[in-house]
Amino acid sequence: MQHDTLTKLGEFAIKQRRRFDPSNVEDLQAFAYFRKHSKWLTGCPFFLEWPYHDVIVMCQSKYTDYMLTRLPKSKQRK
Repeated sequence: MQHDTLTKLGEFAIKQRRRFDPSNVEDLQAFAYFRKHSKWLTGCPFFLEWPYHDVIVMCQSKYTDYMLTRLPKSKQRK
């Protein structure tokens, strides 16, 4: 019986995870909560994606890349 309960909890946790989207306010709020409190509010909500080895580094990198794409394009000097 114990094994069945743990399996169901694991399946629930996996179904609740999603890809981190730096343009999604809910994802940013979850990440901001982690940054402030050094823990997730209800467990880590994000899948770890390749090539990352760590969810936190992944979120930081994806957020940085997203923000860099939003910078105004500067005129190149000749």
